[in-house]
Order: sequence, then structure tokens, then C-alpha cells
Amino acid sequence: MPLRRTCPSALVLASAALLVACSDPVELPIPPAPYTPPPSSTVVEDGPVRIRRDVFLVPGVTPPPNPLTGSATPAELNAVRVVRYRVDADPPAPARAVAVLMPGFLGGASSYDSMARAVVRRSKQGEAFEAWAIDRRSNLLEDHHGLDVAEFRKDPEIAKRYYFEEEPAEDKTFPGFVDQTAVDYASEWGLDTTIGDLRRVIEIVAPEERKARVFLVGHSLGATIVEEYAAWDFDGKPGYGELAGLVLVDGVARQEGAAAPTITEEDYLKGSSQEPNAYLTPGLETIRKTTRYIALPLLGLKIYPVAAVAGMRAMWSPTAITEDPYRDNAFLTLLSLTQVPRMTNRAAMGFAMDEASNGVSFAAVSCGESKGGALAAYDSLFGTKLIQPSDPTATYDWVEYDAKSPREHTSLDDISRSWFEGPSLDFAEWYFPARLSLDAQAAATLVLKDGDWPLATHGMRAIHGASMDLPIFAAVAGLVGDTAALDPLRALVQNVPIGPDRPLAGKPRTDPDAFVVLDIVKLTHIDPLSGTDDGQGDVTKWYDSLTTWMTTNSPAGGVVLAPSDP
Repeated sequence: MPLRRTCPSALVLASAALLVACSDPVELPIPPAPYTPPPSSTVVEDGPVRIRRDVFLVPGVTPPPNPLTGSATPAELNAVRVVRYRVDADPPAPARAVAVLMPGFLGGASSYDSMARAVVRRSKQGEAFEAWAIDRRSNLLEDHHGLDVAEFRKDPEIAKRYYFEEEPAEDKTFPGFVDQTAVDYASEWGLDTTIGDLRRVIEIVAPEERKARVFLVGHSLGATIVEEYAAWDFDGKPGYGELAGLVLVDGVARQEGAAAPTITEEDYLKGSSQEPNAYLTPGLETIRKTTRYIALPLLGLKIYPVAAVAGMRAMWSPTAITEDPYRDNAFLTLLSLTQVPRMTNRAAMGFAMDEASNGVSFAAVSCGESKGGALAAYDSLFGTKLIQPSDPTATYDWVEYDAKSPREHTSLDDISRSWFEGPSLDFAEWYFPARLSLDAQAAATLVLKDGDWPLATHGMRAIHGASMDLPIFAAVAGLVGDTAALDPLRALVQNVPIGPDRPLAGKPRTDPDAFVVLDIVKLTHIDPLSGTDDGQGDVTKWYDSLTTWMTTNSPAGGVVLAPSDP
């Protein structure tokens, strides 16, 4: 006979139910929440001023193809990312001033995270400030999927395994860091491209409001770039004519007003072995053939996710001690160690970032000091004398910036957060275009004229520097180190009073607000961007001075921009 399916009897079902009722409850595993990327618009800070961060793309310019390979920039990379910090309001609060922030060498938009929040935090009723941090187009090459998943799951080890152990994260496997040969078109991502992209961002603001509201801010190399933007010729109109003010943060070209370019065309094309750190500024021929982006010597591209993972651990499990061969390999180079001793996650991030120990001095902050073990002096990658942990039997911990005497300037939470928080955001620019720093040198006089090779041969239109009539604010921190570095720029504009249709119209450069130089040399090169806004010391003085100056140089009222996609 064929077999027949039969239903269990009522007695069997009742017995099964009785057994389940009498036994201990079974705890079924709870499936993880479905992954969603970090939101493009979110409130990042509560408090007296509630701060919202919006992340969006702005269509950029189209650069020419690499003339050697014929390779053109893919259409999806002809864009620039903007990270907008604003008062959380719907509709948005009218902005009296918008600070547009250009990062420096190897810098991403999140290098400005603390400073941008501090600017918005000084908003008042009827007088809001916004800060727009620029993520240059090269940042679009970065694969942040592992970091974004790790942020969502609050598990930094996901990112470690994704970038270094070929383990998928949410069904995606890291394809590897981008090779120089894959981005030959990036050889043309120079000054003209960067300034063109920046102009597209500034054009978001209505033409009649730009001269009243837009303050262009640059840090380090970014300061040279924004100087050149102000002097740039846009179809007969100078860049400064649509800016309310220019802000230079521990950076200046030092060549403003020079009679001729201070780099020869031969060195521009072939590179100069006489230039300090010449390996960071190859010539144009090398850039077009092989070196489209700059990677840090010895540390390479891996240092960026290593730093982000270290920042996550420092915030989420500060006192834990994590074994990580990838971090330790970086430490062997960064701190010139032969052996990495035990240390808490907080201490690991502290040693990696603090100016007393970080071998990459132009990326260091003042964030406290170690405790728990002996320290020894060492010669860093760039020749400075620093300290390193030297007791292999010790377990090192960290003393926070505000618990050290004298107190310092940047909290580990603030610098850690800037390395990973947000959709595809971090402190660094993994694939910094070599062409950009080369071009910035060539155009640094700001007064290029017919016959000067950067203008005549390479189209660098920084020609209007001698007529810049906008107010200028320069903050001098640990890298520039001396306010005299601003003398060439001051001399260039000393006979140019503040121009018409500005709050200080007619004021000479001797006026305290027409050309400000703020001495904050106690801060490291990065502290002015990352410094903690805790109401004390030079960091707060800097943030207060900047926003007060922007208020002085903008009219009452404000401009309203769309909520998340201006």
C-alpha cells in the first residue's frame, strides 16, 4: 500500500504543548539588525545649539585626459563631496556667514570636524553660522564600506578583517587599495580642477549673497589653495570679488607678490631633488607616467584604516588591550620601535596622534601624555626628537589632554571621531593628487602675468592677487610658527583698502579687522582644526576670534539654503 501522510492526533499535540510549558524557555538567537549605511543627514550634537551634518555631492568640472594614456576621468568622479554643518532647524536657519573649509595636504573633510562644530556652536538666535568642509574628488576613490559597517555595528574588528584579512563585510569584500595605474587620469587633478570644483560649491550660494556671506578658509596647503582661488581669474572676474573674507589657518604661500614664479618650469616638469621632501612633490612628467597620488613613505595607504580602527577602539573600548599586528607594524615605523609593549586602546591612539610621539609631525595634535611605563627619546621619520614607550614589561595607559599639567588642546574623543564617523568620511585623503601640490607651488605668487610659464603654458590663472580687496584673517600655529610669514601677503595688499559693498569698505589694512594675524603658535599644526571647544585656552580664543571676525565682516540678516541638498 502507498504510504499516507497523517496528522498528529490531538492527544499528541497536547502532550507536546505540556512538555514545552514545563521545560525551561528556549532562548532563540536574535538576528542582527539589517545593515544601513550611516545617514547622509543626521544630528551630530545636542546642546544649546543642536548641530546637523549633511553630506552631499556637487557636480564638478571635467578635467582633460592624461595626455600620455588618453584616459579621462570617469563621469562619476567629476564631483566634490561637501560636509555641511548647520543649526538643526526646518526650514534651515538663515546663515549670516558660511565658512567653506578647504583641507590641507593629505586632509579629508573630517579633519575639520571639531572646528566646523565650534563655528556652528557659536550661532545665536537670528545669527547662525554654517561650515562646509570640502572632500576633494580624490576622496571618492576611497572604499569606506568596512569602516561604515564597523561604525554601524560598533565593532572595529569588522573593519580590521575587511581591509587586512579579506573577510567580507555585509557581503562585500575589499577589492584592495587603488593602484597608481588604475587612476592615470588623476594626473590632471591639479589646481585648475580643484579650483573649478570649489567654485561649483560656492555657486550654491546665490550670486548676490556670496560677497556678503561666504568666507573661504584653508588649512596648511589648503591656505595656499584658497589664496590662489581669491586671486584666480574667472572669465575676467577675480575670485575675491565673490568672497566675504579669506581665512588662512597655519598656512601661507610665502611667495605672494614675487616678480616671477619661484619654481622653474624645468623643476615643475622634472621635479627637484633640492626641494625638501622632494619625494612628496614629483614633477609633472613623473606624475603623468607613474605617480598620480602621494602615499606616505614607509607607512603607505594601510595607515588610514589602521588609524580609523584605532580611533574606534579608543572611543568604544578605551581601557581594553587589543592585540593587532597591523597596528603594531605601523607603530614600528611611526614610533621607530623594535617592539610594541602592551597598551590600552586609549594609549595606542594617544601615542599615534600626540605631538610628543607621532613621527608624522604635520599630522600631530597635543592630546595628553602616557602613563604606566618608561619613555625614551628617538629620531622621527622627519628628523625631530620625539619619545616612544620603552618598557616591554609595562602596560601603558593615557592621561587626557585636560588632566595633564599644563593642560593641552585636543581630546582623544574628538580626534578619534574625525577618523571614522559618517558616511564615507574620515580625517585623511588616501589618494592625494600629486599634481595639486605641484601646481600650488607654481601659482603661489598670486600675480602671474603674460609670459609667466604657469599662466602661459599651464593655464594657472592666479593673476589678481595685487588687487584683493577682501578682509584677511590668518592664524599662525605650530607649523608656520612665526607671524612674519604673513609679511609677503601683507605687503602685497597693504595699499588695497577694503573694497566697496563690504561692512568695512574703505578701511585701510592697518585696521584691526582688515588684516588680522592671530598668534596661536602654542597649538600644533592640527590643533586649530581638532582642538576641543571646552571654553578654555587658545583653542577657544581661536574659535571665538574667527566667528567674531566673520560677524564683523558680514551684514546682519542671512541666506537660507535648502535642508540637505543645496
